[in-house]
Amino acid sequence: MNNDLLYRYFMGTVTPEEGMAVKQWVEASEDNRKAFFRERRMFDAMLLVGNEAPVVKRRPVLRRLGRAVLKVASVAALLFFAVLLYDSYTEKRDTFAVVSVPAGQRTHITLPDGTGVWLNARSEIRYSTSYNDSHRDVALEGEAYFSVAKNKELPFIVHTRNFDVKATGTVFNVQAYPETNDFEAALFEGGVDVSSHYAPGRVWHLTPGNKVSWHRRRLVVSAIGNEDSYQWRAGFISFRDERLDAILKQFEKSFGIRINIHNRSLFEHTYTGKFRQSGGVDYALRVLQRDINFRYSKDDEHESIDIY
Repeated sequence: MNNDLLYRYFMGTVTPEEGMAVKQWVEASEDNRKAFFRERRMFDAMLLVGNEAPVVKRRPVLRRLGRAVLKVASVAALLFFAVLLYDSYTEKRDTFAVVSVPAGQRTHITLPDGTGVWLNARSEIRYSTSYNDSHRDVALEGEAYFSVAKNKELPFIVHTRNFDVKATGTVFNVQAYPETNDFEAALFEGGVDVSSHYAPGRVWHLTPGNKVSWHRRRLVVSAIGNEDSYQWRAGFISFRDERLDAILKQFEKSFGIRINIHNRSLFEHTYTGKFRQSGGVDYALRVLQRDINFRYSKDDEHESIDIY
């Protein structure tokens, strides 16, 4: 690979075609990847040193030679330490695996330690390549159901935007979609500790059959009650004695669409039902219309639905 192209790539001045060519070259072999990072280290080192030509006044030959040697030695020393710093940084820097699920879908993955994870629609999980070596931390946006491999020496921790859930070997569900402040952790087996960024140092310990939810700016522990609501792993959206606004909120989460309700009288009753997620939002709304008198319009361009 041409060094001039690589340096222009590092500076961000390549064309899209040139950038793709560099990417393909790096991914072609391990030797290419090593060469890429070697040149990157040299490039960053030169930036640290600077590439301006020094101004040299006329001096006796020996003095000029001494200054030149000193200058070269200084540059070499800076370059050496810059490369060491870069090596230290790149060796410690983690890369991450990211799994994302689009609206209306779900998926199952197995983490390196054997922990099983179901991811709900519009959810994402991220974990580093050092997972299971010195830690078992994952970052979650959305909803996931965890069956954690037992390891009392290495706790399993789920990080969300404002809350953390810690376990050693257990089964639990976490819901934390980033576009809302909603949070819920429901425990089915074992035990988990939940901590909040809003209350550092405080821990909520859950026992099986209980959940903790963010409600009115505080965490509240209560019984799970309806376990059908966690059947999303089987592809269902389930609800029992729920108000329409709560049901439609589930639709928004599952299908990635905004729903605006213009008829507040629709909130007067509660409803029970179950829908297959794969049927789509139109099918779910048509089924609801059998029991609820409403009409709706759909705006595909803005991904929104208005209910009257």
